[in-house]
Amino acid sequence: MLSPEFYRKFGIYGGGLFFTITGMAQPFFTLYAQEIGASTAAIGFMVTMRSLLPIFIAMPIGQLIDSVGPIKMLKYGSVLLILSLFTNMIASSLWMLSLSQIFMGACVIIMASSFQVLVSEGEKEERNENIKKYSMWMSGGSMIGPLIGGALTSIFANALFGYKFSFGAACAASILFFIVLLVVSKGYRNTSHANAVNPRELLKMKGIVDSYASGIHLTKIRSVQFGLIGTFLIMYIQALYMSFMPIYLKELGYSTMLISIIISIKGLSGMLSRYGLGWLMKRTHMERILLIAGLIAAICVVITPVAGLHVAGVVLLALIMGAAVGVNLPVSIMIIVNDTKDSDRGKIMGLRLIMNRFSQILSPAMFGVLGQWFGLTIAFYAGGGFLVVTMLGFSAYTSMKWKLRTQGTAVKERGVGKERRSSTTTAAEEPKPHTM
Repeated sequence: MLSPEFYRKFGIYGGGLFFTITGMAQPFFTLYAQEIGASTAAIGFMVTMRSLLPIFIAMPIGQLIDSVGPIKMLKYGSVLLILSLFTNMIASSLWMLSLSQIFMGACVIIMASSFQVLVSEGEKEERNENIKKYSMWMSGGSMIGPLIGGALTSIFANALFGYKFSFGAACAASILFFIVLLVVSKGYRNTSHANAVNPRELLKMKGIVDSYASGIHLTKIRSVQFGLIGTFLIMYIQALYMSFMPIYLKELGYSTMLISIIISIKGLSGMLSRYGLGWLMKRTHMERILLIAGLIAAICVVITPVAGLHVAGVVLLALIMGAAVGVNLPVSIMIIVNDTKDSDRGKIMGLRLIMNRFSQILSPAMFGVLGQWFGLTIAFYAGGGFLVVTMLGFSAYTSMKWKLRTQGTAVKERGVGKERRSSTTTAAEEPKPHTM
């Protein structure tokens, strides 16, 4: 039997490998769909399909992770990953592309939730450190994957065949990952909780409804509310940027390889931002970090058309956007798990990913229609301006009404030398975390 520490490390490095595999394919999906003949609006709605199914299965998936364990759920997610990439590779019509995105959406919510549950186990300081490492390796995968995918695609003169070959390589890598997972899973023993449910019950409609009812009470916690809304806004920006930035750059004359390098630079920036996150967390509270990161990301959307006029501007924008979005994952996870129990970890990750998927449904659909009607340049200006105003409004409201101050690391008291543990506090008093 392998140690719990081994599986936490597996969650960190396995997550990096998973995002490398998806990074080989997903950034090029919109370009691939365009080659097959999809319009800008159709691409937006196909990307939306990726996030539709997860909204209905997120909470049951969270409960299943709490009940049967994250390692077992990773195996199911890996099968869906293989199906998604294989369907992409053989796709010749828009309905097959849509089906591949449904598989991918289910896969990501299962595997991302499972990895996050694995790394968020343990004591608070160890947990926060593992979350930072996981998010750093996730960004590393998001950096390496597009480089590999772009290089494989660029080998072939026929762009359509190049995309298919890249999807096939990602599919082969996902099969190898599945084999490794089968070997690793043999030594895992899941920790059973008192509120564990029978997996068969969750497959029924009543089980799905009960699952959502059992997890909805967690949204009464203010730190959970803040983390969910904050991550919704930032992931809205991320979905918009990753879905339409490649198409926009291609319209401006950028090559596929150059587009992949720019996407990878964004991933590299997100990875490097984790090194500065500990420094930031010692100097200000995590709510402020999340708000500032969201505002910077929104401003990046507004200035995209100006930056796109020169490759240096696009690279600089990718660096800034990557760093801003890069701090969202670890900080939002730390905020929402701060006041929740270990036995609710799967449900809370399910709630977080529901918010992510809502953002990834609205963002491509709305932006795709806007881009179809007015062109992508106007869409970036209008969409970015709306997001800047929204982030400023959310920041003003939460600063005045909630005044949350979640510290993420132990901070030494000045003049005393004692460490005080991380806690969520208001400006004047200790909160009652389970009240509105």
